[in-house]
Amino acid sequence: MVCLYDEGSSRVTVRDTIHQSVKKQSQIVLTPSKSIDNIFKEVSKDFEYNADEIELVLQKKDGTMYVLNEYKGKTVAEAEISWTPSERLHIIISQLKNKTMSLYVHDAAEDDLLLGASASPTTGETPSGTYYERMSEFETNYPTSSCAQARPAVVESTNYVGLVNQAMTCYLNSLLQALFMTPEFRNALYNWEFDGINETRSIPFQLQKLFLNLQTSSKSAVETTDLTTSFGWQGSDAWHQHDIQELCRVMFDALEQKFKDTNQANLINDLYEGKMLDYVKCLECGTEKSREDTFLDIPLPVRPFGSTVAYNSVEEALRAFVQPETLDGNNQYHCEKCDKKCDAHKGLKFTKFPYLLTLHLKRFDFDYNTMHRIKLNDKVVFPEKLNLNSFITPSLSESEPMEEREHAVKCDDCSTTDSGSADDESCQGTDASSTVNGQDDNCADSDEGIDVSSGNNHHEEEAKGPYLYELFSIMIHSGSASGGHYYAYIKDFDKNMWFCFNDQSVSGITEDDIRKTYGGGPQRGYYSGAYSSSTNAYMLMYRQIDKDRNCRAMTVEHFPQHIQKLLQDMRRKEEEDRINREKENDMMKINVYCYHPGTNTLQHVIISVFTDSTLAEAVQYAHQRLKLDSYVDVADCRLVVYNKKHDCVDYNFDSDELKFCDINHLIIQMNQIIYCCDWLLEVKQPGTEFENYKPGGINLKVYPITLETEEVDEPKIVRVDVDDAVKDLKSKLSNILNMEVASIHVVLEMYSSELKYLECDDDVVKFDSTSRDQKLYVCNSLDDDPEKVFNNSKLRKVIEHFSHVIAINVVLPETDAATLESLSIPSLDFNQNLEKLDLASGDRGSSSPSLRVSPQPCSSDGYGDQSNSEDSSLSDSDRTLVGEAPGDCLALLSSNSNSPGDQHMASPTDPCEDSYNYAALGHPGEEMMWDDEVTQQEMPQHSQPHYINYYFKVTSTVHNNDASGTENNYTRCCKILVDNRMTLERFKKHLEVILRVPSRYFKIYKQYPNSDDELTCLTDTLRLTKDGERLIVKLGRVLKKDEIKCGVYHLKPDCMDTNNLLFEHIITKGQTVKSVKKEILLQAKKQHMLDIPYNKCRLREKGWKKPKRVYMDDERFDKDILVSPNLDLFLQELSEPDTLISKDQAVVFIRQWCPSTLTLKPFQEVILNSMTMDELKRKIAEVSGIPAENVDVAYIKATFPCDMHLLDIHSGLDWNPNVTNLNQWPLHADEHGSVFFFKDKTEALKELSLEERNELSRKENSRLGRLSVKSYSPCRERALKIYLDTTPSKSDENCID
Repeated sequence: MVCLYDEGSSRVTVRDTIHQSVKKQSQIVLTPSKSIDNIFKEVSKDFEYNADEIELVLQKKDGTMYVLNEYKGKTVAEAEISWTPSERLHIIISQLKNKTMSLYVHDAAEDDLLLGASASPTTGETPSGTYYERMSEFETNYPTSSCAQARPAVVESTNYVGLVNQAMTCYLNSLLQALFMTPEFRNALYNWEFDGINETRSIPFQLQKLFLNLQTSSKSAVETTDLTTSFGWQGSDAWHQHDIQELCRVMFDALEQKFKDTNQANLINDLYEGKMLDYVKCLECGTEKSREDTFLDIPLPVRPFGSTVAYNSVEEALRAFVQPETLDGNNQYHCEKCDKKCDAHKGLKFTKFPYLLTLHLKRFDFDYNTMHRIKLNDKVVFPEKLNLNSFITPSLSESEPMEEREHAVKCDDCSTTDSGSADDESCQGTDASSTVNGQDDNCADSDEGIDVSSGNNHHEEEAKGPYLYELFSIMIHSGSASGGHYYAYIKDFDKNMWFCFNDQSVSGITEDDIRKTYGGGPQRGYYSGAYSSSTNAYMLMYRQIDKDRNCRAMTVEHFPQHIQKLLQDMRRKEEEDRINREKENDMMKINVYCYHPGTNTLQHVIISVFTDSTLAEAVQYAHQRLKLDSYVDVADCRLVVYNKKHDCVDYNFDSDELKFCDINHLIIQMNQIIYCCDWLLEVKQPGTEFENYKPGGINLKVYPITLETEEVDEPKIVRVDVDDAVKDLKSKLSNILNMEVASIHVVLEMYSSELKYLECDDDVVKFDSTSRDQKLYVCNSLDDDPEKVFNNSKLRKVIEHFSHVIAINVVLPETDAATLESLSIPSLDFNQNLEKLDLASGDRGSSSPSLRVSPQPCSSDGYGDQSNSEDSSLSDSDRTLVGEAPGDCLALLSSNSNSPGDQHMASPTDPCEDSYNYAALGHPGEEMMWDDEVTQQEMPQHSQPHYINYYFKVTSTVHNNDASGTENNYTRCCKILVDNRMTLERFKKHLEVILRVPSRYFKIYKQYPNSDDELTCLTDTLRLTKDGERLIVKLGRVLKKDEIKCGVYHLKPDCMDTNNLLFEHIITKGQTVKSVKKEILLQAKKQHMLDIPYNKCRLREKGWKKPKRVYMDDERFDKDILVSPNLDLFLQELSEPDTLISKDQAVVFIRQWCPSTLTLKPFQEVILNSMTMDELKRKIAEVSGIPAENVDVAYIKATFPCDMHLLDIHSGLDWNPNVTNLNQWPLHADEHGSVFFFKDKTEALKELSLEERNELSRKENSRLGRLSVKSYSPCRERALKIYLDTTPSKSDENCID
């Protein structure tokens, strides 16, 4: 409790919910010393009420309530009522006696409704004190002592169960909750006994189970999937929203079918069926003819037909519903008695109302001005008590003269379905509404609607009779005509309380919440359009007030024997499911990685183990999943904690008998930070021991350096633990590199390129366990001069020079002569342009940073044709040999040193230079030392630009037969050391040496788990390429400026498969179709052995799958033909020489349908000189021999090649449409490549027996790949159907729709 605010006072807002006083709210001052009796005196005087007849409830912001009637004779302090200075308090006035409807007014402005507030329940607020009196028989946990602390709010704790929305089944959930809260329907359903046949497809049985869950489940919400399965619905049906009134009608029809020949056969009719007369009455002789009809609901138009003004209330809409229509003028009625046409009245009369009355407010309409479906959000009020006795009076239709009616009503019993996917608005949503009868300034104070006074006094003067109804359910639609959300306000008859049932959520509501469902609000336009949204009542349910028939819902103790047994079976099944879930919860999934000894690749599996499983048991399962039986014994495997990010082992546990459930406890005892997310199945050699891994250690890459040649070799991996001394690290390096411990010098490079020489053997190696950018450099000496320290040594200069070098894996394709020839890719000419190559200043040369040459700027042509002087003192050991074999070290390096004294360097002449030549390695101007800040700062201002030639070295090559995991068309995987400042263009030039293919004929891709991303910008560097990443080289020419890559698809006369991709071809903008066709024919012959004559083929535009217009030989791409990055072409092969001579002619496909044999002949092609129906029939007659007057034509709008079900062709197509031009409606067949079916109209249709039809249908379904479940189409509404004992795929005849 908050400490009592002893000396302070607070102004309290007092609100009246009785509405019998002129004043609606007031304020009083509340202090701790003020007596409760004085509060009653002030309130009763202010609102002119008797203090003994009202109940005051003090409500705090947190929902705590104090019924002040219980504290009379005490002060506020004695009642232990406390508040804070800033807290807002309210006192609610309600009647002390029981009211008709237990609702209260929440704290909101009186014009909330006018502002278009949502018709949603107000959370966190509770009804008045009379609620406790009514609930006393249900709630036993409240303290009885008057001095006990105030009772908390209980409205939100409703103990009602919600329904889970499967996807868009809010309409179903709302109706089911309304039926469940109808005692008569629930009791009758419980009395129905299941016969045990086809449990999953029995709708009443699944409805029984659902109602039992709603009544007895301890869950907050239950599923409806079993019920919808009994409807015959598949997964996609849950994604279609339907009209709730349509569902009610269809489900009642289905239940009637299921209830046949049972005691509940007349259940729906007994509860919901009413009767009316459809009559015509002659106004001259008074003769009346009528026909009795039945109804389950009454559809009430919101507006009169053709009017823009809505009915004000449900009663007014009902009166308009029975208002007769006058048949006069040309619409006179022929009276048999008068034997002539006479004026007459035609209308409806109610003769019997049902026990449960359903009113459907027809809020969905169609606007013929805008051709949009709209929702009418007009205000239509409805009473809590509805007296319909006056509608049974036989003289009602004659009692009012027709002149008193302004509008004739056209009644329509069809409902409009609001299926769609508009944004849902929940119970708490707020949206401005639209109305056509204007803004009601007295909306909040309207006398119509829910009456919260002590009685329904205004009904006393109304007609007497049995048809007096009370409201108990409001189905609410929130949204627009294109879609929305349903939820329901439903009254609990036992508690006399209203609740909001919104899918999973069930909460209490207020009087204002119900008022807001009337609709209306600020006027936003002429009408509520298709794109406006509002929240209002859509369907109302009333129950007849009849003491003999009104009953309470059946309790568990009074369940019939079969329902009690069903409930026990359900609970037993739930217990079994719970046990199975607990077993599943006792299992865990772990990621296991392993360097497979057979493939030498890192493989990954996910295995499930019990929490009490041991590591040894998990090893056996992982060993089996990874299929290691033929490679390694399970005894030579163990599981260790693996760090996937750093590719290292975090820790190994000492015992294989350790259980997974004990690992976390063990880690806590060790006081270590170990994340057991991933595991590595470590494999050792037989007869050896496993290595012991301490927590916190990491794997570091070690780069061996040969100081004499200043070469860096391929990196090795060494594990460094947190407590390793330098001498321990040297010992490990000695074993890995086969070096003497005494001669090892170790340098650690941190993530900031900081170099740390590990000199003292007793020092602990300090590293950052979270960083991956750490390296170790190892050498057998610091410098040629043994007196030099590390900072001035040659070793430091070499390391600094290699600070940007990364190790990457490059997968190379097959580049043999046959492959290159098939792809029209030339091999690299090793003897061309020798004069343009200068390796002395290029990228190929010595790795020695001590080499000096004079700096040379780029020449005027943009290529590196400069001449550099060579230091002749270099020995052959300083030169780098370029070779192909894996053992030949491909070292392409001549990089300027980062030190000021070594700015001018070049490489010696390469021994292989006379055997390999190609264009200069890109533009030197692109690789200026822009990223070498030190050098730039120390360069003289007057000096010319300098260019860096970056490091490139192939350390090893693994061939495909040794390195699986690569695709079949890749033969080698090279490990390359490269400076990440090198541009992509220069990098590709280096790969030319290995591939022996010009750089413009291959592409480089960065490999990702699900796709490969091409590196296209040649001026980009490799800075974004991480150490250890994998690049893939694929053959294919790189596009130049004004070049477009297009796919070429083969279209054959005997096969109209549009997905037959031949190859990709490159077209230059401005190139003629004739030259492109020759190139394509040549490439088709080389790659696919297709020998197609030039005059028997054509190039056509490919529009998705459809062959479109034909490209003429003299047309040019990008000038006459629009080109795009995704250009595709058809190479259409013809059986005869091409006769198309003009682009004004149209080429269309035709296909003959033979009704007598139910077959389709192969495709044919005709050339039309004009797009007319007569021209098409004339051409068809020439090709087929059928007289033109007997040719019937149908345009096929399906996707090419227009494969249709044979049983749908004859009756499903629009044969011989009445059009002159093919581009007229409804054909619109004005483009090349259109498909037409034709037939001889004199040919009779073959008659099939039922067996033959079913067999043909089965074969066609199999040929077309039709599934048994209809695919979901979000663009088209589907009718709501409930299937009885059959699935949708079997039959649609035995269904309710």
